[in-house]
Amino acid sequence: MKTFTTIIALLLTGQSFAGNSAYEQAMEAALSQFATSKSVEDMQSTANSFQRIAKFADAEWLPEYYQAHCYVLMSFMIKDGAQKDAYLDVAEKSITKVLELQPTNTEAYALQAFLYTGRLVVDPMTRGREYSIKSHESLKKALAINPTNPRALYLQLTNEIGTANFFGTDTSIFCERIETLQTNWDSYNQVADMNPSWGKNQAQNLKADCNN
Repeated sequence: MKTFTTIIALLLTGQSFAGNSAYEQAMEAALSQFATSKSVEDMQSTANSFQRIAKFADAEWLPEYYQAHCYVLMSFMIKDGAQKDAYLDVAEKSITKVLELQPTNTEAYALQAFLYTGRLVVDPMTRGREYSIKSHESLKKALAINPTNPRALYLQLTNEIGTANFFGTDTSIFCERIETLQTNWDSYNQVADMNPSWGKNQAQNLKADCNN
């Protein structure tokens, strides 16, 4: 944490942030912190780290993205519906900022779809239709920009499987698509350093469920 604080201090010098080594070091430190975050408290600390970077690197989209991702994950780690919504409110503001910076960011739309799923699970009976539609629309945008975004494809599958389970429909019809996503994940997931790359383990879980 001391090292991270030192890097943030370098960002305060007023240097240009694009390609700046201090920015990159700060992001690498925060991403390392993110990789080991297991609890709500861990995630909150990590989100705060990304927030500090975002404050002083406001032309960069990744700090806002990862801050949002932390808060979305936090919403799935607790039971209280009001607190879930509070976390998702913070995440939504960060995703909006990303899309203001990059209106055609496929990863932001995929994360937005994930956020809408978080909204839905707060109260599925009353929110199901509204947020299912919103999630579908966000994934449609993500895949229009990049048809092989594996996170968008994974979330699309989880949404469709969730809907099938709700209505008692046979989910074996999704096995071929799950297999295709799993087989092609690495080729689909050609992303630059520090860009979002999550989802492979979750996709493996889908495959495991299909094989049961």
